[in-house]
Amino acid sequence: MPFNSLIFIGFFTFFVIVYYSVGTTNRKNIIALAGSYIFYAYAGISSILYLLLITIITYSTVRALKKNKVNKAFFPVSIISIILLLISSKYLNDIILQIVNIDRANFYSDSLLFTVGISFYSLQAISLIVEVAKNRYSDHFTFRKTALFISFFPQSLAGPIHRPQELMPQFLKPKQFNAENIVVGLKTLLFGFFIKLIVADKIALVILPVFEKWIEADGVSLIIAILFYSLQIYFDFWGYSLIAIGLGRILGFNIKINFNHPYAATSFKEFWHRWHISLSEWMRDYIYIPLGGREKGYGYFLIAVLVTFLISGIWHGLTFNFILWGILHAILYLLEDIKRRYTKNIFLSDIILFRLAKQVFFFVLISFTWLLFRTENINDLFGIIGKIFIHMESWSFETSNTYYLTDVNIYYILIALLTFSLSHTKFVERKINNIPTLRWQRVTDSVFICFCLISIILLGDIGSQEFLYFKF
Repeated sequence: MPFNSLIFIGFFTFFVIVYYSVGTTNRKNIIALAGSYIFYAYAGISSILYLLLITIITYSTVRALKKNKVNKAFFPVSIISIILLLISSKYLNDIILQIVNIDRANFYSDSLLFTVGISFYSLQAISLIVEVAKNRYSDHFTFRKTALFISFFPQSLAGPIHRPQELMPQFLKPKQFNAENIVVGLKTLLFGFFIKLIVADKIALVILPVFEKWIEADGVSLIIAILFYSLQIYFDFWGYSLIAIGLGRILGFNIKINFNHPYAATSFKEFWHRWHISLSEWMRDYIYIPLGGREKGYGYFLIAVLVTFLISGIWHGLTFNFILWGILHAILYLLEDIKRRYTKNIFLSDIILFRLAKQVFFFVLISFTWLLFRTENINDLFGIIGKIFIHMESWSFETSNTYYLTDVNIYYILIALLTFSLSHTKFVERKINNIPTLRWQRVTDSVFICFCLISIILLGDIGSQEFLYFKF
């Protein structure tokens, strides 16, 4: 049940009515759990089975740890079990695809073997086990509370990945119908849909013919397509993050920010503090630090960085492209670290234009690493790279094939660039989070809401393209 679908909008509307029609917090949690399982059941029986298995393993482990019925040295067995379930869900699918020769897109749309959200809620389950085992979180665990923590649908589809300290206490707080939460939540939801349907999805349509016919495309068009694919990922993930936050806010929950202007970064270290923040923190706390981090010496640091990024790549998918993406990010991260160790900051770093130039350079660099996500196989990857950097005749502006730059597409590109610029100001944040009190504020708020709503109604193709992170 994708967030950007009419059936989800109908489901959530009905869910909110039922949720606020019951009085006690306990009953609201029961409704939230039932709604979450209905949400997952829509994806097929395997989604429910995997969700139940991981919940049972997690609950049994934390209960045993709390009652000291199991040696803490054995809790990794539960983690390994969850990882094996994750692997079987994600990669057994790929094996079956190869054996029976089913198209991947059709498989993910229709197959009962697809388990929605498992990449995210499995990490959240592991987080709960580790936090309890390390005595960093203590609570009176019930199966229902554990099940709700793992399955809570506004954030389980594609993150953010919450720690128990962040989400569990919110299930205990009374949730009364609050006009401010509803208004702010709806505005956040609306703008998230605008970002997804009017910006991300339209950019995808602009660059699609370039990637489909990359053999015929010129170098200039390929570079433009790569840069705009980077923007597509940016807007797609930002749109999803806003929708998740909006859904949570309507229900009275604070869903953590998972995305903080990543293309304002000037380094890979800064980028991973801004992009998919909860996944980066999870990888840091549960893989990088246990492997030694910087504490045990530079050799351990090198291994920890390489293993962490390699696992991050495999988490996205067990293909050469994703593995290479993880290794490439590790190498670039380590090269940056070496540069910082042996060079000093120069006064230019304090100059705004110099930082802007570094941001532009980093954006181009990170955009080329995203090409590993966009290409289906290594042949396409190296073919595109070769056409850009080896066959220089393809750079000729006279032969540039700009068939994709129609009047409509140029309009979408301008909307994307304007939205990208506004995303780095306080304009959007103020429009979403502030409740207008003055007349002029109410007028500008109304214009903002009407623009988003009319654009979605007239131009949005609801449900036509799933969120990019949905397939992970």
